[in-house]
Amino acid sequence: MRSYKVRVSLALHPKTPRPLGMSLVSSLRWGDLARVAATCRLPIALRTAAEKILLLRLPELALGERVSLGRIATPSVIRGLRADNSPLVVRALLENASLRFEEALFMAARADAPSALLGVLAESKRFARRHELRLALAAHPCTPPVVALRLIAGLEQRGLATLAASDAAPVLVRVAAERRLSASPGMPSTTQF
Repeated sequence: MRSYKVRVSLALHPKTPRPLGMSLVSSLRWGDLARVAATCRLPIALRTAAEKILLLRLPELALGERVSLGRIATPSVIRGLRADNSPLVVRALLENASLRFEEALFMAARADAPSALLGVLAESKRFARRHELRLALAAHPCTPPVVALRLIAGLEQRGLATLAASDAAPVLVRVAAERRLSASPGMPSTTQF
């Protein structure tokens, strides 16, 4: 039991008695905790314990460790990582097959989201074409103007009308949405000057 490799092997073995597995999981490093959390053949209580310990250790992890974890994180750990301000962590999360659209939308709606993070979300191959995400990113005050204008260029008329009428969207975004609307045939103007 002094050997770390033996403890990891026992924690990852599906026939290890649950009490022994639970006693071992707290001594594991973050990478092995992530493996335990993602191993479906292990008891749910053991996987849940590994996730909880990972979530508690997130603030202690270095950036590179959080990036690596983002690529392999389970849905519970993803919910903990979605508050990370690093664009590198968000890019890693976007590569994770377990990331759901709702998590990406949550990151786009965060009031404290840095502009670089919003730019990474706008480049997402998986989610960038989704209307709700494009709208949330375009309306966010921290989205870089170039990115917001590019997103507006791809919005449909209902999204443009929503942006043009939104008091929360930056002025540049509202004006660009209004101009696109007025350039569309048969669309009434929503700007009141």
